[in-house]
Amino acid sequence: MTMRPALAAFVAASLAAVSLAPAVAAPPTRQSAPGANWLAVQGATATGFRVGNPRAAHTLVEWGALNCPHCAHFAATVMPSIMAAVKAGRLQYEYRPIAIFPHDPAASLILRCTPARQKMAFIEDYYRSAGDLTKKLQAAAQDPKVRSDFEAAAKASPAEANRRLVAMTGMGSVAARHGVNAAAADRCVADPAGLKWIEANNDASQAAGVQGTPTFSMDGNRVEIGTPADLAKLLARKG
Repeated sequence: MTMRPALAAFVAASLAAVSLAPAVAAPPTRQSAPGANWLAVQGATATGFRVGNPRAAHTLVEWGALNCPHCAHFAATVMPSIMAAVKAGRLQYEYRPIAIFPHDPAASLILRCTPARQKMAFIEDYYRSAGDLTKKLQAAAQDPKVRSDFEAAAKASPAEANRRLVAMTGMGSVAARHGVNAAAADRCVADPAGLKWIEANNDASQAAGVQGTPTFSMDGNRVEIGTPADLAKLLARKG
């Protein structure tokens, strides 16, 4: 699990790291429509994005950071099993992005701007790319001028810092694959409403006791999931 920094120290920690309307779920039932394409049923909540049958027997919530390597490993190893349960109508899944790494806010804001039916695909694609994007960021930060320009941008505003981070990581290539072109990405990462949304997400996760990523809850109860077998046991135990 990747541990989150205290919110008050987030900006300072980010610089150091570089140097190196809500949807309401319907009452749960155990029924699902035969043949329904539940993977196509996607929508936004106040702090994240949902996919699946709104009347599924269970709802799984993940608090994740898009540049968290543990989250990426989970996405590669367990997410296919989660999506299989979603497809079957047994499970609704919600992803709640929070910021731990310096390039998380920009990535999360681009996710926020992707078309509704592209969000889960963006998350999956981003996690596959995150390691390379982080390496690009670390390499760029070794250039004194690039680093100096970033530090100046960060002092100017979070929006300017995000724009620099998009350029330094190359995450725009992931955005473009999911319907967000360069101009749209530039607007997204600087959107005042989006910046407030990121801050609110971090505040909400802190209030929920989230201390690292990934963190999970099922039907409102904190759970541990590390493997497909863990998920299968959890679903079997809950019925």
